[in-house]
Amino acid sequence: MMTGSDEFIIDYYNSTRRLWLLNLATQLKSPTLVRIDINVPVVNGRVVENSMRLIVYSDILSLMSEYAGLVVVAHQGRKGNPDFIDLKQHWIILRKLLPSDVDIEFIPFSKMYGSELKEKIRKLEKKQILLLDNIRIDDEETNFDPEKSRFIKFFKGLVKSCVNDAMPVWHRKHTSVMALPYIAETHVGLRAIYELKALRDALSVNKNEAGIIMGGAKLAKSSYLFSILERMDCFTGGLPGQLIALVKGYDLGERNNRFLMKKMSNEMFETAKLLVKKFNIYHPIDFIVWENGEDKVLKLDDLKNSDGTIMDIGPETVDIYADHLESKTLRIRAGPLGVYEKGYINGINLTKRIAGSGLIFLGGDTTAELTMYNLDRIIQNAGGLICLSGGAFLHGLAGERYPCIDILLKDEDIKYIGK
Repeated sequence: MMTGSDEFIIDYYNSTRRLWLLNLATQLKSPTLVRIDINVPVVNGRVVENSMRLIVYSDILSLMSEYAGLVVVAHQGRKGNPDFIDLKQHWIILRKLLPSDVDIEFIPFSKMYGSELKEKIRKLEKKQILLLDNIRIDDEETNFDPEKSRFIKFFKGLVKSCVNDAMPVWHRKHTSVMALPYIAETHVGLRAIYELKALRDALSVNKNEAGIIMGGAKLAKSSYLFSILERMDCFTGGLPGQLIALVKGYDLGERNNRFLMKKMSNEMFETAKLLVKKFNIYHPIDFIVWENGEDKVLKLDDLKNSDGTIMDIGPETVDIYADHLESKTLRIRAGPLGVYEKGYINGINLTKRIAGSGLIFLGGDTTAELTMYNLDRIIQNAGGLICLSGGAFLHGLAGERYPCIDILLKDEDIKYIGK
């Protein structure tokens, strides 16, 4: 049963039904403006080519382009970070993935908002796609103002329909998702519908039937975690697993302690302390450690005597987590549990153990782990779901609102889970 606080959680899946893109031949009109999310891992300045987001959206763009010419808006990384690059590499990969009869052209940021682009958009026909450059190059993207927006002024009257298929950024009040209803009739995209269904199912499961496996490089926002952990058990790996163990009083060894202090903010440490007081959070009991040129399996209690670097959760942790998760109807993987890029695969081993109906994968790096080890099709064919939205899914799982969808909904549309 849902708790009292849950009765106010919006059921976005059912609330948005009238906005769904379901009849492509009549709902899409040339030109159509489409917001997608192809934000993918970048290593040494190069996009990780075998990325699920690029694969998924190439299929969706191929399908949509049969009914309308498309203007595609997307982003990559954040300003100041190494993964903040233009979208030319993404264009090259999409060109390879799309059918040969679909034409896709890259528009660099220097040519956006100009008369030449406007003319190209006017002439767009079916099976023609314009991929605009990284929208976060534009300072307006993170400062939405409908009264002053050049994004709105440029596209309003130029495009005939809009599709918001970028659920991974729905939790942000960014111009490229917030502005769409100001420009033309806006539909909720195909991939977003799929992921909203997964979110609704996750919110509808009873507490003792759900578990979230949380890894990655940092803790999720504290406002998310306290709400989410009221609804499900939590199993940690990656840096969150190390952090939880550390605040419980375990010594991870000087090297790992120092790295955590550098990597994690004071806010994360304080959040972790509050979480372990309130919830029974599982942390790894053994780790794979790189020390003196070789991998070692070390128990948590033995780390204090090691100068090695933690690379992965250990095999005993995999066994324990799998045993606990066996009874869970819903099992959510959010973030890598180890350095999978370098061949540390206990996160993959755990995934194989808990595969099947009720397994949901979240986010860019987690799905990159799947595609790297060729598990994506296996997981889906075995009954699991793979969602591209990581932080945005957690945002919804915590009962938070999606502002770019709220402006599309009327009061009479809104339905709630738990009522």
